[in-house]
Amino acid sequence: MGTSVEKESLWFRVCAFLSLTDSEVLKESGRYDRMLAFAMVFRQLVTFAFTFLLFSYGVSLFLSPVGAYTIGFVFALTLFFLDQAIIGSDWALRNPFKKGIPWRMMMGLIPRLAYSLIIAIGLATLAEISLQANAIDERIQKDVVENNQEYFKRMGDYEMELDTTVDATALKIEQARKQITDITTRQELIKNADEAYDEQTIASSIDHYQVALEELQKDQKNTINAIGNLNERLNQSRTDYQYWFNEAILERTGKDGRAPTEGPKYQRAVKTYTELEALMPIIEADIASNKERLALIEADILATTEQLNDFQLKSNALSEKETQVTVNDDQLLQLSADLTALEQLQTQQIQDKQTKLAEFRTKLINDGLFYEQKTGLLVRYLALNKIHADPELGEVATLFSTMLKIFFVAIELMPVIIKLFFSPFSFYSLKMYRKMQVALLEEQSLLEAAEREIKNRNAERAPPMITVEQQI
Repeated sequence: MGTSVEKESLWFRVCAFLSLTDSEVLKESGRYDRMLAFAMVFRQLVTFAFTFLLFSYGVSLFLSPVGAYTIGFVFALTLFFLDQAIIGSDWALRNPFKKGIPWRMMMGLIPRLAYSLIIAIGLATLAEISLQANAIDERIQKDVVENNQEYFKRMGDYEMELDTTVDATALKIEQARKQITDITTRQELIKNADEAYDEQTIASSIDHYQVALEELQKDQKNTINAIGNLNERLNQSRTDYQYWFNEAILERTGKDGRAPTEGPKYQRAVKTYTELEALMPIIEADIASNKERLALIEADILATTEQLNDFQLKSNALSEKETQVTVNDDQLLQLSADLTALEQLQTQQIQDKQTKLAEFRTKLINDGLFYEQKTGLLVRYLALNKIHADPELGEVATLFSTMLKIFFVAIELMPVIIKLFFSPFSFYSLKMYRKMQVALLEEQSLLEAAEREIKNRNAERAPPMITVEQQI
């Protein structure tokens, strides 16, 4: 006996406590009764875990994680013990349908079934909100965007109105910076030209490049004329070739009305178009060569033009050095001062813009045009209902919700139904009936003995009755 107690010590007693069974009686029962108790405890623990996780998630939408876990644990523990009281207290029930429909028992079963349905539907709803979190967030965001259309439109229009002044100042700043860059570039050009060249050297370079450019332009013109002449010569050769080739054909075949012959005219025609046939490739090669030479000349013209322009700029810079440098310095100082003032003005305008936007935003919020995004449990539940009503996603979402509710209802109701209506009468039930019957008989005998003792005491304490005889 001691070995049995030690073997089934703490775990067995915990399971007996959680299933509301008598550990002494359950210990004497068979494996079937113990497996029923263990299965009941396992189902209760699974339900507790589901309840804790889902309710904690629901509460975490509007409370801190610590508060959500605390409330979720308390709520799940409460449901756990209520579930324990509902299911674990029915060990001694037989199948109530063996002797007809027990309406009285059925009426007593309604609160239990209703409670299980409430738990199952609540858990299924929380589970669906958790599993559909992404779709719900998208729906909430969509509602926020739709409800804030007027707010964003007014804010956008007002911001565009304020941006007009800021953009005008930004354009002036950009123009001032460009002018500063251009003047600085000219100053650098004057400085570099003054350091590297003198006016005589630059003038000589300009003359040199002008002469070279004129020579190149003459070569370009001559090459173009040569190409033109070669093209005319090539076209004429092709025309002559075709003419003498046709003449040779006519002489040989006699298709012009004359007798066919290969006389002097035919031989002359053959010799002529044969010479032209050899000459045309030579002319084409000359044309290609002249085109290549023309391309080189054009490249030289571009390079020489660039050099000439560069020295011309240097010449202009040196010629204007005395006056232009002073003018440029004065312009740079003025533009720098203007740029600083414009940047300060732009900063002030941006600050004023932000202040006015904040004031306008507050006004729109006070007018009720801004719909703030909320993430509470009720908001998510309403968003879930909108998903169910959606023409595209509603059918699938409703089917998923129904299957989820059926799953949780089955978890909650099946143990009650199986326990009350379908489970066989076990050894544990028999022993509990016997134990309860013995206890009832013992209490009944004690009650009867107490009643007899009270009657005897009352009889001993009662005074003797006096008999009075009356004679008439």
